[in-house]
Amino acid sequence: MIKTSGNSIIFDNHVPNLLDNGIVLIVDDVPNNLKVLSDTLADAGFEVAIATSGESALQQLEHTSVSLILLDVMMPGMNGFETCQRIKANPRTQNIPIIFITALSESVNKVTGFELGGVDYITKPFQQSEVLARVRTHLQIYQLSQSLEARNLELQQVNEQLEQRVGERTQELCTSVEALKQTQQLLRLVFDTVPQWVAWKNLNSVYLGCNEGFAKIIGLNSPDEIVGKTDYDLSITEEEADLYRSWDRRVMESGKAELHIIEQSLLADGQQIWLDTNKMPLRDVNGNLFGILLVTEDITKRQQAQEELKQQKQNLEQALVELQRAQMQLVQSEKMSALGNLVAGVAHEINNPIGFLGGNIQPALDHIKDMFGLIDLYQQEYSSPSGIIQDEIKAIDLDYIREDLPKLVGSMKEGVKRIRDISTSLRTFSRADSDRPVACNIHDGIDSTIMILKHRLKASETRPEIQVIKEYAQLPLIECFAGQLNQVFMNILANAIDAFEESNIGRSFAEIKDNPNYITIITQISDDKQKLIINIKDNANGMNEEVKQKIFDHLYTTKGVGKGTGLGLAIARQIVEETHGGKLNFNSILGQGTEFIIEMKL
Repeated sequence: MIKTSGNSIIFDNHVPNLLDNGIVLIVDDVPNNLKVLSDTLADAGFEVAIATSGESALQQLEHTSVSLILLDVMMPGMNGFETCQRIKANPRTQNIPIIFITALSESVNKVTGFELGGVDYITKPFQQSEVLARVRTHLQIYQLSQSLEARNLELQQVNEQLEQRVGERTQELCTSVEALKQTQQLLRLVFDTVPQWVAWKNLNSVYLGCNEGFAKIIGLNSPDEIVGKTDYDLSITEEEADLYRSWDRRVMESGKAELHIIEQSLLADGQQIWLDTNKMPLRDVNGNLFGILLVTEDITKRQQAQEELKQQKQNLEQALVELQRAQMQLVQSEKMSALGNLVAGVAHEINNPIGFLGGNIQPALDHIKDMFGLIDLYQQEYSSPSGIIQDEIKAIDLDYIREDLPKLVGSMKEGVKRIRDISTSLRTFSRADSDRPVACNIHDGIDSTIMILKHRLKASETRPEIQVIKEYAQLPLIECFAGQLNQVFMNILANAIDAFEESNIGRSFAEIKDNPNYITIITQISDDKQKLIINIKDNANGMNEEVKQKIFDHLYTTKGVGKGTGLGLAIARQIVEETHGGKLNFNSILGQGTEFIIEMKL
C-alpha cells in the first residue's frame, strides 16, 4: 500500500495473507457430496457457502463475495457447464476461478470445461488432500493475480506523483530565478527558503552567491563566504571539480539548461547521498548570458524508494512467471493423465483378444499339419479315388491350399505380433511416473514414441514415408521420470513432422522422393562419461532468427489457430532442465533443418 503525507510518499510493504477472508462456494445437488466437501474445507479453515443447483448458485453470487467455486458438472436443470457459462458472462463474477467436480464414470468433455473458463477438475470419490491442495493452489493464483493488479496500479500512481512533484519543484525554481531580478534582499530570502541547494556562478565558473542550504552542505558558515571561490576551492576532489566545470562549459557554450544530472556524492561525514542537479543559463534583460544557476536536490530517499519499487516489480514479475508455470504444469499434467488413462485402457483391452489369438495360432498350425498328413495318408492308401473326389480336389486346388494355408496363418501370426508391439509401446509411453526417478531404458521410451507417431510417419498420397534413422549407443539404465521424458520426445518429434508438412508445401511426390524427409536420432555418452546426449535432427526448413528467440517462450507457437498451444517446447525445457537437471538446446539453419540436443547427467 502507498500513502501520501504532505510531500512524503510512504510505502507499506505488508504482504496480505493469500488465503484469508476467502469464501468457497460449493455447488452440488447431492447432499452427501455437499457435506463431505464443506466439512473438509471447514476443518481446513475455509469459509464455505453451498448451493444445491445452478440457479441457487447464481442467486448467491448476486449478494455474496466468493473467491472460488467448486461446481458439479452433472446436475438436473441447469448443469455445471451452463452455470459456468452464466458466471463467466457476468462482469462482476467472471474472474472467479471455477473447479469442476465430476465422477470417474461420467463421460465429461474436459476440453469444453476449460474452454468455458474452468481452471481445474476434481474427481469423485473425493480425496481430501487433493481437494485441499487444488483449492489452496487456485485461491493463491486468484489472489496473487488480484494483488499483482493492485500493485501495478500503485506503481502507476507513484510514478504520477513523482512526475507531479518534479514538475512542481521545477516550476518553483523557475519562479525563484525570476525573483532574483528584483532585489538582493528578496534574492537571499527566496533562496534561503527553498529546500534545494542553490548557487550561481559567472561565466568563469566563479561563485557569485548561494543559499543557506548550499553553504551548509559544503561546510561554510555563511553564504557570503562562497563569493569569489571556484569548485577547486571547495572540499571536493579535483576530479569532481573538473567534472563540475565541464558541465558549466557545456551550458555556457550551448546556452541551454542541463536538467536532472543524477550523481552520487560522498559527504564530509562519510554519508553517501544521491543528488539531482539542474544547471540553467542566466540571462539579462537583453537576453545576454551572464552566468549559471545551479539547483541541487537531495533525492536519496526518492532513489531508495525507486529501488524498492523496482525490486517489488521484479518480485511481482517473478511471481507471475511462477503462476504461469504452475498453470502450465497443471494443464499439461491433466492432459497427460487423461491420455495415459485412455492409452492404458486401450492397451489393456487389446491384450485380451490378442492373447487369445496368439495362443491359438500355433495349435491351429499343428491341426492343419495333422489334416494334411491325414490327406497324404489317405492318398497313399486309396491311390485311385472316385471321380467325384478327384473333381473336388481339382476344384479347390488342394496343392495351392497346402502351400498357401500355412503362409496365411503365418501372416496372421505376424499381425498379432505387430499388435502386441503396438500395445507394448502404448504401455511404455503412458507409464505413470512415481515421486522419484526410476532406472529406465531411454531407447524404449524413444521407440514407443516413434511407434505412436507411426501413422504420421508412413507414406501418404502427397509424400513418401518419413524415414527415421536411429544410431543408438550402448547405454546404461538412466535414473529419470520416464513418462515425462516421453512427453519431451513426443513434442520434439511431433514438431519435426509438423515442420516437414510445412516444408513439403508446393513440392511434388517425386521431388520429395528425390530429397526425402528424414529424422535422425543419435544417443551417446559424453567423452567424460558424465552425461547422456540425445540428438534429434530433421532436414525440414529450419527456423528464422525471430522464431529462435521465442521458441521456448510460454504460449508461443508458429502453428495456425487450433493446431498448437505454445506449451510443448516450454514444458519440454522445464522437464529436462528443472525436473532432471539437464540441458535442452537447439541448432537451426534456415533452409537446412533443426537439431535438438538433450543433455542429462548419468
